[in-house]
Amino acid sequence: MKLKLVCCLLLIVSSSSLAQLSREEKVEQLKSRTDIKVTEVEKDILKIEYPNGKVMYKNIGDYQPSTDYQQPTTYSPTYDSTIIDLTTIDTTLYYYKYRFWQEVLISNRKFPIIGDINGNGRVELYGFEKDYTTDYTSVVAKEMNANGNFDSVWYYNPSTLARNIYDVDGDGNLDLHLTSDESDTVIHWAIMKSKIFTKHNDTSLAINLSFEFQAEDSNTVQYNPRFAMLDGDSRTDYIYLGAPTRQYLGIYEYNPVTNSLDSVLHYNYTGIDDWVEGFAVDDFDNDNIPEVIIGGVYGKVASFESTGDNAYQLIWTGEVPTNNAYMLCSTDDIDRNGKKELWVGGEAFYNGVPIIKFSCFESNGNNSYQIVGRIDLVGVFTFYAYNIQAVDVDNDGIDELMICIDGNFLILKFNGSPGHQTYEVYYLKKNHRALQGENSVFWGATMYDLDNDGRKEILIDWDHIKENIGIRFYTAIYTPDSLTGVSEPPSILNDYDLKQNFPNPFNSSTKIAFTISELSNASLKVYDILGKEITILLEKDLSPGNYKVDWEAKDSNGKLLPSGVYLIQMSTDNYTKTIKALLLR
Repeated sequence: MKLKLVCCLLLIVSSSSLAQLSREEKVEQLKSRTDIKVTEVEKDILKIEYPNGKVMYKNIGDYQPSTDYQQPTTYSPTYDSTIIDLTTIDTTLYYYKYRFWQEVLISNRKFPIIGDINGNGRVELYGFEKDYTTDYTSVVAKEMNANGNFDSVWYYNPSTLARNIYDVDGDGNLDLHLTSDESDTVIHWAIMKSKIFTKHNDTSLAINLSFEFQAEDSNTVQYNPRFAMLDGDSRTDYIYLGAPTRQYLGIYEYNPVTNSLDSVLHYNYTGIDDWVEGFAVDDFDNDNIPEVIIGGVYGKVASFESTGDNAYQLIWTGEVPTNNAYMLCSTDDIDRNGKKELWVGGEAFYNGVPIIKFSCFESNGNNSYQIVGRIDLVGVFTFYAYNIQAVDVDNDGIDELMICIDGNFLILKFNGSPGHQTYEVYYLKKNHRALQGENSVFWGATMYDLDNDGRKEILIDWDHIKENIGIRFYTAIYTPDSLTGVSEPPSILNDYDLKQNFPNPFNSSTKIAFTISELSNASLKVYDILGKEITILLEKDLSPGNYKVDWEAKDSNGKLLPSGVYLIQMSTDNYTKTIKALLLR
């Protein structure tokens, strides 16, 4: 077994190593929050209730290998491990790759749902607003304006969280899925309703309530709801985990005749694990039938698959060497051996040391999977952020792993070979507020190309508590650094290109993206409409890659420029292109 150890020691004592909390301190910190209720339902099992109706069970005990499981986990002969110690890693090795762009007063208790539903080329963020001294709002749509900032354009009353953007009814238009927690005046408890909103024309937001859905049990919460196509009948399927009174995997199908969801499967999963929190959907065994794979509190994993129209069965069970196996995602054959990967991440204490373990599964036959690799993140246990996504960060056609866990945001890049799953840190950001002793946590993260420049921004869902004042939820956005090139194979970077600046028109600053296809002396200059040189934004040798430069509409002396048309010209040894930029003060 190969062992790759990524453990960079700081030359200076880092505040990150000083900020590590013990298990008991982490629990006490959680209990100190006024917006979260914590109950120890049995030894080392915490029931955590969040204000949006979400309930989660967390195993905080030391990991105990299963003694009664009859099917031992199998490992690939080429099984690899990557170990990253987050208590000692030097964040200064990575900070330059992304820089802070802006903070948006929006949260979704994980990450905002992002899309361009109205098709106008400006993305929308969906979530709620909560400032220090204000109450929680319903879900709001915030759209990027011409200056790159976000404006509130619609409130969905009543609603609690944004869930999905998906063409539910199959009409070719994107729909918006929200949930609301509403009090029932008869039974006197909160009822979770799913709400599907549609567009009233091709260029509108999805603001027309099409239909509502709630589970048969009035107090059932729909955890991690998702839409997918599961059984090949061209109708949208709806998947969620039902709890807390009945724990089950629920699958429903959209009915176009009644414009509603019909129940297809209610599978009581308590025979597999006591509590299930996450799942992944993909065709992992290449049989052209997607599987739904769930993970549980004691590390059990199970796969379900369609056996025909509206028919499903349990096809496989396994386990991972950890507890709280709630982080699942698929990647599209990272190691290029012809198989998709299933990632199952969990966390536990090992002789008192907290470790996040991500097990990488691949299919070893129809309806069968084996572990082929693992990533250990040492020094972390979380009650807050815990999500993993597949994102092609550097546009090379190969997925990277984006992980947000506790106060850490990571991008891990594959550096192995076919059949060998090894990874290195591409980027790492820590919660600087928490490191400085402030009461602040990450709730989750995602990545999305917000400004259409071909590179994805980082969006971190964050909170900050001021004692005796209140709590604020917001999303911090980080953009790839202006002069950080993204290496790409020559076959991909076969042309120079200067893209149109964004936003355009603009009133204070704009971004200019361009591509260099070979080592070149490159310049980026700004001229007025008469051809007079205003400023030089860049003049240096650049390696092949994609680049982005910010211009704050100032001349070479730092003076603000008046409104007008300006010419931005990129020149290299073999290429020249000019674009027009309109400044409006």
